Amino acid sequence: MARVSWAGSEVVWVERLGRLLTVVREVDGERVLHIDDWSTVVDERTEISHQQCGLVRCRLTVRRPGLPPAVFRYRLSWSVPLSVLLDPTYNGWDADDDDPGRPLVAMLGGTFD
Repeated sequence: MARVSWAGSEVVWVERLGRLLTVVREVDGERVLHIDDWSTVVDERTEISHQQCGLVRCRLTVRRPGLPPAVFRYRLSWSVPLSVLLDPTYNGWDADDDDPGRPLVAMLGGTFD
């Protein structure tokens, strides 16, 4: 994705996780993760994990020390389980293309289930 300058910051990544608009910006050398009306700075103390719960449900969890974890649930398109079931060559690269949460977590240094 092309980088776009926006009010003194640089937009690094924009995507929808289901219905949730998700934006990663660079502000004064720090990465800031915005999911709908929630946001946090992503640094070495931030733990981000992605879990696949069934074929279409996913959960993104963001943990910061001293704060309760923020959990975001979203659904994938119904074409995803059809691809998994009908395409014998379906693999991890296809999963990254189908689920926008996986590249986001990889970019922010998080973990997968």
